Amino acid sequence: MNSAPNKIDIDEDVVLLSGQIAALRALGAADADEPITEGRRYDFSIGWGTAMAGRFRRLVHYSALGKLDTDDQRRFELLCTELRGLSNLIDRFGLARPVFTDAPPATAKRLRPGGRTRR
Repeated sequence: MNSAPNKIDIDEDVVLLSGQIAALRALGAADADEPITEGRRYDFSIGWGTAMAGRFRRLVHYSALGKLDTDDQRRFELLCTELRGLSNLIDRFGLARPVFTDAPPATAKRLRPGGRTRR
């Protein structure tokens, strides 16, 4: 671990995301042999969604700010490449798609009185 001031530590993020990637590959292989249950698919989707919304979004944010050192930026880019390569499995299981750009979270539309949305 680097003790430089303001160094962002992404080690745990990379380990967790790499684990999710490996688990998705294993799920895809298991599903190819025998269809997985809806419960197993659902359970996996919870962890996957949490990782994408939390850990991956954190890495995207720090990368966009230029706060990752050279090695960490390279590791982040490798994760992005791996995730892009898994798009067929992500779609097959209906999982949350990774968002590769730093943007504010989506917000719900406001309802007008009477329950109609503004067009």
